[in-house]
Amino acid sequence: MAFQIVVDSSSDIPKELAEKLGIVVVPMPVNIDGNTYAEGIDIFPEQFYADFKNYKELPKTSQPNISLLKETYEKVLADGKDIVAIHLSSGLSSTYQTAVMVREMCSAPERIHVIDSLGASFGFGLLAILAVDIVKEKDDWTDVEAEILNIRNKMRYTFTIDTLEYLVKGGRLSKTAGFVAGLLDVKPILHINSEGKIDVFQKVRSRKSALKKLIDIMEKEAVDLENQVIGISHSYCLEEANALAEEIRQTVPVTDIIISDIGCVVGSHVGPGTVALFFQSTPKM
Repeated sequence: MAFQIVVDSSSDIPKELAEKLGIVVVPMPVNIDGNTYAEGIDIFPEQFYADFKNYKELPKTSQPNISLLKETYEKVLADGKDIVAIHLSSGLSSTYQTAVMVREMCSAPERIHVIDSLGASFGFGLLAILAVDIVKEKDDWTDVEAEILNIRNKMRYTFTIDTLEYLVKGGRLSKTAGFVAGLLDVKPILHINSEGKIDVFQKVRSRKSALKKLIDIMEKEAVDLENQVIGISHSYCLEEANALAEEIRQTVPVTDIIISDIGCVVGSHVGPGTVALFFQSTPKM
């Protein structure tokens, strides 16, 4: 049985890498001041973040277009492949639920396997990349699903942001957490918990300390780090992402580090100045 990995664009997989690995990416819509754009098609991170502070209101996002998602699924089915669709966390978006609904609208729903990533950005992009190797090695869905869920449950999402303002306004973080961090003038370390939702994990006093803390958390929690490919994503702060990667290379042995842009969908909620680190740990509880 041949499987095709399908993701939505909030996975933030670099375009060239997705094409090289044969991962199908469904663009997500982003609404900016009344105009709707397709992520990765007619809106891209560099201009999105450069203009961010000039937007009249916070950009809005929604689940993938139902017709486009159905068309994508049907095309893969017509090519003779079964689908492994990995989508943005159900704790942050209705994208997963939409994918489940669209599956039932398709010609062969039994050949479409929809997975809730319980994550966002390049953390779940990394999950999809690892899934490519899994479907090459295994041809039984039960085995494939078990392997993917095992990695999903070990994937850790840690990140620091410039301000909690956008997460609070977008409803992705409680007003209480945002108020406390703002009141204390701290730089929060956040993570995505086992339910696929964002929590404040730790608080530090400076940006430099926050970036160092990301490495400290990884060193403490990662398992078999020397055999891992880890991910870093950033929103309009490539220098800091590169510096973080270099610090990791000098501090701990890893197989590889992939750096990606945080796209416009995730960026609508975290804003410019976010740096995220993704790695595998013990399963989430």
